[in-house]
Amino acid sequence: MQISGHGKPDHLAKLLLGVQGADGVSAKPQTRQDGRQDRVQISDQAKEIQRIKALADQPDAARKERIERISQSVDAGTYTVSAKKVADAVIRQTLTDAVL
Repeated sequence: MQISGHGKPDHLAKLLLGVQGADGVSAKPQTRQDGRQDRVQISDQAKEIQRIKALADQPDAARKERIERISQSVDAGTYTVSAKKVADAVIRQTLTDAVL
């Protein structure tokens, strides 16, 4: 698998999220009529993306605890939002979207 910077941003998202189209290559080798087999070779970059995705899919206890605290604060009516933090996040996301 070769990953280049010339594709659309959704191609990277598909790779990171493991979404593939119906025209994907099957995992089993296919035998041709002449007896040869097709093979799939996964690049080191693709293996690294798979490794990162597996790490991202693992449960994060600290995140779960933070979400629980925020949820309790919202339920109690004591949750406050920093306008500066929201503005910073909006600007950061806008700039990220513009780059991609």
